[in-house]
Amino acid sequence: MLGVVIANWNGEKILDKCLESFKLQEFTDYKLYIVDNGSKDKSLNIIRSYEELLNIELIELKENSGFAKANNLGIKKAIGDGCEYILTINNDTELEKDCLSNVMKNIEENKNEFDVYQLFMINFFDRHLCDATGITWDHRLLPSQLGYKQEIESITEKNNDLKGVCAGAAVYSAKSLKAVELENGDYFDSKFFAYYEDVDLSIRLFRKGFKAKLIKNAIIYHIHSATGVKTNGFKEYYMNRNMLVYTKRNLSEKQYNKYKYVYYKIIIANMKNNLNNPKVLKSLYRALIDGIKLAKETKSEVDI
Repeated sequence: MLGVVIANWNGEKILDKCLESFKLQEFTDYKLYIVDNGSKDKSLNIIRSYEELLNIELIELKENSGFAKANNLGIKKAIGDGCEYILTINNDTELEKDCLSNVMKNIEENKNEFDVYQLFMINFFDRHLCDATGITWDHRLLPSQLGYKQEIESITEKNNDLKGVCAGAAVYSAKSLKAVELENGDYFDSKFFAYYEDVDLSIRLFRKGFKAKLIKNAIIYHIHSATGVKTNGFKEYYMNRNMLVYTKRNLSEKQYNKYKYVYYKIIIANMKNNLNNPKVLKSLYRALIDGIKLAKETKSEVDI
């Protein structure tokens, strides 16, 4: 059985489309673990309306615990139920009807070589454009999202730069997740709350030798940042703060001390670009202060 984990927070406007596409899947041996982050809208009513149509386990949280913790809860449930593979998927997505069947076929054909898989994410509104085919990073661990806004015809099966996967539509083997489990039992680091938790996990998996593969015929349409807020500083805070944390964990002390000023400059540059937006500017300042503090508390897992 495939475990599918969906973290939801106030997703009433997008959940129907997502769950309806699961109802239409050709492959049916899956279970949905929907973790609701204390939604205040009609999300729970929508989810419950599908309980007789889909194999759903609803996990209700009293407050918004963040993307990372919600996914961890769902993953632990799935692994506990014996799922060998877990698909994490955003609630703002729609799957082609053969998506899961193509996922399982690819896993069966490639499981001796790969443990992590990226579904082919396409822009929901402009379906000739790619949204993501995975992630990569440079020597400073600064990440980039592969395929973003590229014409889908330009995306080839071979993607030699694929090092990790975007958790908005990614499959992880239970074996690989257990191998990189943090001391507190997290897979995604819960203190990240949101953003870059998939980069951190991907780097840890990559360091352990787990390889990632793009499944180009497993197509999913994504409404980019549908549940995120772009203008009030939320996204900017967590992206910039978390950058200082995941780099500290995944570089040696020597490497981090060498590159940390590059990260500081990135945050300061972001502050300069938002001088006319006081909310974002304040959030970026807090991100720098909090990020430095959290980085000091984060132990490097690399000995070089």
